[in-house]
Amino acid sequence: MDDKEFIAIERRSLAEQVYLHLCNSISSGKFKYGQTISTKKLSEELKVSMMPIREALKRLEMDGVVEIRPRSMCLLRKPTKKTILSAIDVRELLEVYCVKAIYSTIEGSRLSELRKIIDSMRMLMEKEPIDLKKYIRYDGQFHKALCDLVDNEFVSKSYKELNIHLNMNYMYDIGIKPNVSQTFIDHVDLVEALAKHSPAAVDIIEKHLRISRQNILSGEFFTSRETAAEA
Repeated sequence: MDDKEFIAIERRSLAEQVYLHLCNSISSGKFKYGQTISTKKLSEELKVSMMPIREALKRLEMDGVVEIRPRSMCLLRKPTKKTILSAIDVRELLEVYCVKAIYSTIEGSRLSELRKIIDSMRMLMEKEPIDLKKYIRYDGQFHKALCDLVDNEFVSKSYKELNIHLNMNYMYDIGIKPNVSQTFIDHVDLVEALAKHSPAAVDIIEKHLRISRQNILSGEFFTSRETAAEA
C-alpha cells in the first residue's frame, strides 16, 4: 500500500467517525431540526480538518438529513410527515423482529444492559418533577440496546440511521407526552418476559410501539390542517 492509499483510508475512517458523531448528536437532540450548523465550528470542536467534515455532511445530505448551504453552513432539515410515518413503520418492523429473534434463546446475563437502563429510569422517576428529556434519552438507549441483542450489524446500523430521522425528543415535542409510568412498566415487563423466554415479549413490544405511534400521531403536527395534506 502506498502513501496515497493510506491517506485515503485514514481520511475515510475519520469521515466515518465524524458521521457517527453527527448521527449521535442528532439522535440525542444535541442538534435540533431546523438548526443551522457551521462546518467551521464543527471542525474546531472535533479538532479535525474540513475534509472529513464535508464528507460526513455530504453523506448526511444524501440521507436527506441536512441541506448544505454556502459559506460553510448546513441546515438540519425538519422531518416531513411522510418521513416520520415511514420511520415509525421501520422502527416497529425492526424492534418486533428483534424480540421475535431473541426471546426463546436469550441468555439472562445478556439482559444486564437493559436492566441497568431500567434502574436509571426508576431513579429518575423518584424525583419530582420528572426530567422528561432525560427519560426519553434513557428510553432511546433502552430500545437501541434491545436491537443490539440480536447481534446483527445491519440491524444495529439500520436502527442507528433510523433514529437520525426519528429523534424521540422531537417526536414528543410535536406529539402527546408519553405516559412515563406505563412506558416504564412496559420496559420492566418486556425484560421479565425475555428472561422467561416467553412469547408474551412479542405482545408487549407490539403494544408498547403501538401506543408510542398513537402518542406521536395524536399531536398537533399531525392533526392540524396545515400538515393534514403534507406529503
